[in-house]
Amino acid sequence: MKLLTALIALPLLSLPVLAGGIDRTQVDAQAKWVAHLDIEGFRSTQLFKEIQAADKEGEIEKGLARIASEHGIQLFEDVYSVTAYGTALGEEHGVVIVRTNAHAEAALAAAQLKAGAKTLRVGERDCIQWGEGGDAGFSFLRAGTGELREVVFAKSQADLGAALEVLDKKRPALDTLPRSDLFPEPAAGTFAYVAASGILDELAGPSGHNVQQVSAMARLAKGVRLEIGEVGGGMFLDLRLRTDKPEDAKRIQRIFDGLLALPGLMHNDTEGSEVIDRLTQAINVESINEFAHLRFQYGTHALFSEIQALQALGIGEGLESLHGGGKHGHKSEEKPK
Repeated sequence: MKLLTALIALPLLSLPVLAGGIDRTQVDAQAKWVAHLDIEGFRSTQLFKEIQAADKEGEIEKGLARIASEHGIQLFEDVYSVTAYGTALGEEHGVVIVRTNAHAEAALAAAQLKAGAKTLRVGERDCIQWGEGGDAGFSFLRAGTGELREVVFAKSQADLGAALEVLDKKRPALDTLPRSDLFPEPAAGTFAYVAASGILDELAGPSGHNVQQVSAMARLAKGVRLEIGEVGGGMFLDLRLRTDKPEDAKRIQRIFDGLLALPGLMHNDTEGSEVIDRLTQAINVESINEFAHLRFQYGTHALFSEIQALQALGIGEGLESLHGGGKHGHKSEEKPK
């Protein structure tokens, strides 16, 4: 997923975007990882309201105003969602699809002029090349119905061409597969979704992709799915790791148990321990057949209050403080939903 970093200089992807339902018809059937971020869904959450309320200095509004001034885009009005996927590992691979409105046309035209980007043909389309050599990136503006526009970015010309073939239904997409680890239907309220299959095998394989040490969980997991969302004013984080056999899922569960116990053992402060214990009680870890499942659920407003309490005590920063020790449930009889 380093593609997102590699493309950061491209105009629309310099925006701090946060996702929901994935359109399977737009993702290559050979994808090994996929991420989807729903800005519209995020904007309607209590989490977004809490973030705004916590921004006492108005830095968010200043940043949005700066984006609008520099790029001609009102982030939360003009950009609807972002989908990213890759058929291989490495920062030279991957595709990003930004769903936006007609304002993207003027924004891209202005950015192209400012950057001196050039037009080139990819397949049957006029596309844009940003930069040269190893710094190059490629994009295509795709018109939809009405005001809808989709900007397709890729690090390589080959990836852009393949992505356009998927959109034209000339290349199989995820919707053509009878089943896929990359697309179990996300839960209601999900605004951020990441899934991967086969990548952990590659990381643990002979090439290692420059990973010197791979954790036991990475070696045991064959697929991963992470959902973050909000329902009824309550935040949730849902992580599932698929393994080859139930005993591997139980091993991962035990690893989670150990990790969750550490912060509680490290902090003797009574008030801090109470906060950590409350947060930990909201974490449920279980193994269900071949799946190791971790779920965290907490009222959004209350979660912000707990984080602020920990920060005031000097314990951790932000959501990193959610690794506290305490009680959590264990189940192994149920079948995955």
